[in-house]
Amino acid sequence: MNTGQMALTIAAFMLLGIVMMNFRSLNFENEEVLDTNEYTQKAIAIGRSLIEEIQEKPFDAVLNTKKIVKLEDLTACGPGSWESYPDNFNDMDDFHRQVFTSPELGDSLTTATPQCLRGTWGYTVRCDVRYVQDSNPTVSSYSRTWSKLVTLVITNEFSDEPVTMSYLATH
Repeated sequence: MNTGQMALTIAAFMLLGIVMMNFRSLNFENEEVLDTNEYTQKAIAIGRSLIEEIQEKPFDAVLNTKKIVKLEDLTACGPGSWESYPDNFNDMDDFHRQVFTSPELGDSLTTATPQCLRGTWGYTVRCDVRYVQDSNPTVSSYSRTWSKLVTLVITNEFSDEPVTMSYLATH
């Protein structure tokens, strides 16, 4: 093998090494995108499940005892001191300021863990329920209205992007 052939062989191996490194780099980027998509899809599933649970609750606790309700009869957002998840939540605004987290590995499940978070790890759901203007449901209202906006922010330890989901309930 002469010097020219040796130089071509070395150049070929260098080119092969560069191609392999670029391929490996692209492969890692694709895996990261796939993982992020998986975390996002799971967060969406958790959010949808929790919103369905919230939708099953009455608009306001006063509707559990009265058939005809005036605006001033509506209760403030948030659970009462006697209410705890899941047994005593009797209306949708009891979820206001609730924070639900996935159980840590090895922890035993409690009734305070929503069904949608069981079997997951690293997820946190922050709930916000507020009265909003009937004519513009993106603007919070300082007084009670016939519209409540439920907002869930779902985060995961492995993803930088939170998933935010909202549900507008009107009565």
